[in-house]
Amino acid sequence: MNKIEGFSVEVMEMGYMEENRYYCCLFCDERVAKGVIYPVGEVLFEDWRFMEHHIEEVHGTIFERLLEGGRESTGLSDQQTKLLSFIYAGKSDKEIQQELQIGSLSTVRNHRFALRKKEKQARTLVAAMNLLNQQQKLVVSEPISQKLIEKSFKPPVELERYFSKEDGRLISYQLKEYERDLLVAHVALLFRPGKVYAEKEVNTILVDIFEDYMLLRRELVDRGLLTRNSEGSKYHLGPNLKDGEDREMDFKKEMKLKAKEEKPSYGIFQIKNLTNGKVFVGSTPNFKTLNGLKFSLNNGVSTLKDLQADWDFYGKEQFEFVELEAVDEKDWQGVNKKKILEQLLDKWLEKLQPFGDNGYNGVKKES
Repeated sequence: MNKIEGFSVEVMEMGYMEENRYYCCLFCDERVAKGVIYPVGEVLFEDWRFMEHHIEEVHGTIFERLLEGGRESTGLSDQQTKLLSFIYAGKSDKEIQQELQIGSLSTVRNHRFALRKKEKQARTLVAAMNLLNQQQKLVVSEPISQKLIEKSFKPPVELERYFSKEDGRLISYQLKEYERDLLVAHVALLFRPGKVYAEKEVNTILVDIFEDYMLLRRELVDRGLLTRNSEGSKYHLGPNLKDGEDREMDFKKEMKLKAKEEKPSYGIFQIKNLTNGKVFVGSTPNFKTLNGLKFSLNNGVSTLKDLQADWDFYGKEQFEFVELEAVDEKDWQGVNKKKILEQLLDKWLEKLQPFGDNGYNGVKKES
């Protein structure tokens, strides 16, 4: 059975799915952490684009992967599968006739017509099955006439300025990270523990809070407040969430802690080869971005060519990431972050001399 069967059409077309704080490839076990910028050569990719890059480099086109399951997966004959591949490649009817050794051009056109007919039949079947699944959910869920939202949403006092006074809805999601945590924590209070919600029910609840209800739904899932099945059709509260006032108090405590940790830690780091002792010394505006650097090395796309070569040769287990110095801004009054990092990096380069045979920092600059 094709590994990607069972996912929604939308997810199958992308080739990856969202799961908590990762994008997960449907064709292998590769995961890309969200919120990280990944270097590919001289280009920086956002998290989702890097997952697309992974799929392109490792698995080829999603179109090819969808067809590789054969008749059991697609319902198409070998001849029809080849025809689709040629059409996708942009070949003309004449070229397809020659490739498949079909007697006439009209035969190729008949095959095209048959494929279009199958597409219409598939759409009708999918629509019918969706209605069937919805009907089955309604049988085991609440009557459709019952109001889906058990209680109205009131934003936390700290975030009231972000809500419209006219209709009470969220105006924009341009919030600080801890404010987003606080918001989705309160939104989660609208969902009842133990109840399974269809995606349509979740959307109905969220659209009254924010116009971009899909973004809000994704945030609830990414932050672990809602859990969904692999198809994205059923949702329920995270397993460790309490009900009522206890849950709200827990959220508020957690948000206060997050607010204190909002500013990222930054400074100087080192990557050390434990086999030969060579090191790379660098600076970063956020130590969390080192996950992206590890990911690029694991996938062989780092721009640090010498380090990448040794990483591939010795294996990732032989390398150690160390934070050499985290910045204490109290010691750098009036100096911007870029200057701080430049001065600290110069200090550590002078101290460790990670050049030539000693390291991966390239040629030492002349003073």
